[in-house]
Amino acid sequence: MDLPVVQAADVLTTANFSWIDNIYTGSIPSDVVDNTTDNIVLFTETVNEPIFYANGIFKGWQIGVEMQIFYSLNPSFNLQDAEISVAKSFAKSGWLIDQSKNRIKDPDTKQWTKVFYFIKNIRGGI
Repeated sequence: MDLPVVQAADVLTTANFSWIDNIYTGSIPSDVVDNTTDNIVLFTETVNEPIFYANGIFKGWQIGVEMQIFYSLNPSFNLQDAEISVAKSFAKSGWLIDQSKNRIKDPDTKQWTKVFYFIKNIRGGI
């Protein structure tokens, strides 16, 4: 089974959002950290644990990711519509929205950022 961050990145890759320029898992490469011209998505793992215990044995696994979106300084699309489309893509792939944080503007770069937390419960076959 792929790591949670790989599964989550696959959701966005499959959805093929034209506004996403780069998707990273784990961390953003040092040569990209200061990029304010691209729309960048970063996935990090938040949950990876057994669930659904019966008779002392787990019957499932819960995985979770944090998705950070770093918007370019001048996005040419509606951020709200883009975020709703992302959430729908995850829901369609069996993920639940654990949290959706408010958009904030970075005081240094002036970029808008958005954070989602998605979780997925896997039963059987583990």
